[in-house]
Amino acid sequence: MITKDTLVEDILRQYDVMAYFIKNGVSPFSCAGAYPESLGRLLEIKKVKDADAFIQGLNKYIVGQH
Repeated sequence: MITKDTLVEDILRQYDVMAYFIKNGVSPFSCAGAYPESLGRLLEIKKVKDADAFIQGLNKYIVGQH
């Protein structure tokens, strides 16, 4: 299960979720590549209003792939 503490790099390495990020207007990349941050921090940086809803949706998206 993905949480606010999960590293963005780990999420991208383990799951095919790029479409979910892009669909929700969150690029998981910085100039240097994948964010070396937690998902919670990335969502703060990107000013996502409801981080919990984003993470809940991400977990549902991952479950739906398997």
